Amino acid sequence: MKKKPHLTKYQRIILKLSGEFFGNDDETFNELAINYAVEQILQAKRMDVRIGIVVGGGNIIRGRDAAWLDNIDADLCGMVGTVINGIVIHSLLERKGQRVKLSSGIAMEGIAEKFNKFTDLEFYNSGGILIFVGGTGNPLFTTDTAAALRAVELRADALIKGTKVAGVYSADPVTNKNATFYKEISYEQVIKKQLKVMDLSAFNTCRDAGIPIYVYNFFEHDLRDVLSGRKIGTIISGG
Repeated sequence: MKKKPHLTKYQRIILKLSGEFFGNDDETFNELAINYAVEQILQAKRMDVRIGIVVGGGNIIRGRDAAWLDNIDADLCGMVGTVINGIVIHSLLERKGQRVKLSSGIAMEGIAEKFNKFTDLEFYNSGGILIFVGGTGNPLFTTDTAAALRAVELRADALIKGTKVAGVYSADPVTNKNATFYKEISYEQVIKKQLKVMDLSAFNTCRDAGIPIYVYNFFEHDLRDVLSGRKIGTIISGG
């Protein structure tokens, strides 16, 4: 008997994970948190969802925080940091028997193939897990922008951004307890209110392509619940 597919709202996704999920100021890598992230990715695979993951490198170095370096060189260091995080996730997923591939915005011969829209799209469509590292391949652009670009290039249904807060607020909920939480909000409202969802180039890329952005607390909710369409976090769309 043919296995009945899981019902999902989003079948083609890009998942954006910042470096803070890999470690923090006390430790570069937090094994418990990384294993949790791997299990979340496996959940998506069990639902037969096509998944690409864009990783940040902030647990190793943030270009904008390395003021003692030339800003271009600092960004280059940050891009290499994402490669290290990508290797970690790749290793653990491969150990779980997954078909997984590193795709880099910068040339990393012997470690990761450079991003190729055609071969990567074929791998993605066939059910393989893509891990995008090296950002866009250019300094001065964030991994949020890389995630938005890959979402467009791979024809994703949604860009899902895992965070440490419930979703999008009118202000930083950590410092402002009166901040308003938005369950749904339009691209235009985000721009008008100047909300800190992701950098403007990333946001505009998703808006122009009509790709919704889903922001939720990665550690409080299962990715499968997001994929199933449960009302968790914030959805940013055309309104």
